[in-house]
Amino acid sequence: MTLRKLISSIRGMNKMLSTDALITDRVVAAEIKSNTMLLLKRETNLRRLWATDTIFTTFPCLEMQEVNIAECSDYIDEATIARSKYKIPRIAEGNYQYLIQGVYSLNALGGRAKKIKEISVNRYINLLKLPVIKNEEYFWISNDYLYVTSPLVAKVRLVALFTEDVPNEVIYPDGCDCGNTISDEDWCRNPLDKPFMLPAYLEKQVKDLTHQDLMNTYFRQKTDVSDDGIDGQAININKK
Repeated sequence: MTLRKLISSIRGMNKMLSTDALITDRVVAAEIKSNTMLLLKRETNLRRLWATDTIFTTFPCLEMQEVNIAECSDYIDEATIARSKYKIPRIAEGNYQYLIQGVYSLNALGGRAKKIKEISVNRYINLLKLPVIKNEEYFWISNDYLYVTSPLVAKVRLVALFTEDVPNEVIYPDGCDCGNTISDEDWCRNPLDKPFMLPAYLEKQVKDLTHQDLMNTYFRQKTDVSDDGIDGQAININKK
C-alpha cells in the first residue's frame, strides 16, 4: 500500500472529503502519518512488530568518526569512542526506549556484521569506573548523534523507526559504499508512490482514525460557525 492509495481511499470514505478544497493531499497525508505513528508506538510498546521489516527503515552505511567521550558526557578521561559523522533523523520513542531494531558494526572480524548492544551513556560511564576490562561494544543516542563505545568502528548499519520520511540523500550518502545500491527509478520515485510502512492489519484503524479526525476538524468547525450565527445566516428565534 502506498501513501497515495491511502489518501485516495480515505477521500472515498466520504464525499465531503473529496470535494473540499481546504483538505489537500498534504493535509490528509499528515493525518495518516500522525495516526500511523500513534498505532505503531502502541504496538511496539506491546512488544509487537519488532521482528518484522514492515515499519523499520535501514541506514545501510552510517559513517563514524573517533571523538573523546567528554563530548557527550561530563566524564573527564582520555578514552575515545565513535560518533556518527552526521546527525541522524529523529528516531521514534516508545515507553521504554528508542524504537531501534538494531545497530550493527560493519567492520567486525571476518567481515560479518556484529550487533551492538544498547546502553545509556551514564550506565556506560559507571562501567568504565569498574576495575574490569569490558570487551563488549555498546551504543546510545545523544543530541541526534549515534555513539558507539569502540573508537575502531568506522561504519554501522542502523535499523530504526523514524518519525518522518528519510530522504534518499541521507540514507545513501556519497562516498559511503557498503555494497548497498538503489536503482535510479527508486531514487526518483515520488514519496507518495513509495510503499508506506504500515502493517496490513492496522490499515483499517489508520483509515478510520484519519477519516474521523478530518471530519471533526474541518466539518464540525463549519457547523459550529453556522450554529453560532457568525456567518449571518442563523436566526435567534428568542430575540424580540
